[in-house]
Amino acid sequence: MPSHPRVPVVPSNHFQCGGTVKLLFRSKIKTTKFIVSEVIMTITGRIIEEQKNYFIIDTDQGTIRAATRGLLKKDRKRVCVGDMVDCEVTNNDTREGIILKIHERTSYLNRPPLANLTQVILVCTVKEPPLDLEATDRFLVCASAYSLAPVLVFNKNDRLAPAESASLETIANVYKRCGYTVFLTSATTGAGLPELMQRCSDRVSAFAGLSGVGKSALLSLIFPDREFTLGEVSGPTGRGTHTTTCVTLMPLPKGGYIADTPGLTFVDLPPVPEEDIATYFPELEQQIGKCKFNNCIHENEPGCKVRELVESGEIAAWRVEHYLKIFKEMRERRRQWRR
Repeated sequence: MPSHPRVPVVPSNHFQCGGTVKLLFRSKIKTTKFIVSEVIMTITGRIIEEQKNYFIIDTDQGTIRAATRGLLKKDRKRVCVGDMVDCEVTNNDTREGIILKIHERTSYLNRPPLANLTQVILVCTVKEPPLDLEATDRFLVCASAYSLAPVLVFNKNDRLAPAESASLETIANVYKRCGYTVFLTSATTGAGLPELMQRCSDRVSAFAGLSGVGKSALLSLIFPDREFTLGEVSGPTGRGTHTTTCVTLMPLPKGGYIADTPGLTFVDLPPVPEEDIATYFPELEQQIGKCKFNNCIHENEPGCKVRELVESGEIAAWRVEHYLKIFKEMRERRRQWRR
């Protein structure tokens, strides 16, 4: 009787876009022919949306709707948008599956839950709503503390009077001198949008900012095929209301993803030793070791190099003021923790 070949185990295929597919064929031999009785497919992808009981996973083979397996629930591993996961495809016709494994994260934000971000883009305005420089500096510190590249976007510049535009230019130049990436944009005219999109290419970015700054308006230009609810600024505080209700990662045509994050105005300050706060202000970090005293906190100490540069106008006084607030906040946290 002639021998019949068994169905081989097919090795995994690797794709350029970040997905991996593994096909395993199990065969049974019956008389003169073999029958493929089961096909198991495991695929790797990125979670781009969380629904009620499922997650939407973006893979090289299209999107998969998958639930978490019991083992992950037992281990209390929280799956969130941005996670890279391995998924077993249980029904290839309906594109459904089960999440088997969460890959190690490169970064993680708690509120809202977001994993593997590359950068955080803070959208702000000079007016409507008014610019809050202290909140902006706290955001920059938080992003750096979480090892995320911060990007500043000043939006609605078409609405500024000449004096307001000059004021914005001064503020933007302060941040540029510190080494931050700054964009001036307008969702009305499209100014600055090509440069911002280029910055987002091949990165996982989260849009953040106070309500009413125009995040959704910018995103509607970047993703014209998607619908975004646009909100108006109103009320005595001059702030808007959040128009985004859930976290979704949206793939960019040339690679990368952008997340619109509801409620992410600035990242919560993590516990950082107060003596390290200066390292999150680039212009202050450059002066470490140049003061008369090694433990100088750049407040009222004699021989403070930072104070000299503030008086000469090389360092913005408001940046040092915000640094001292965060320094004292971290010092008080440490003292309360030790009690």
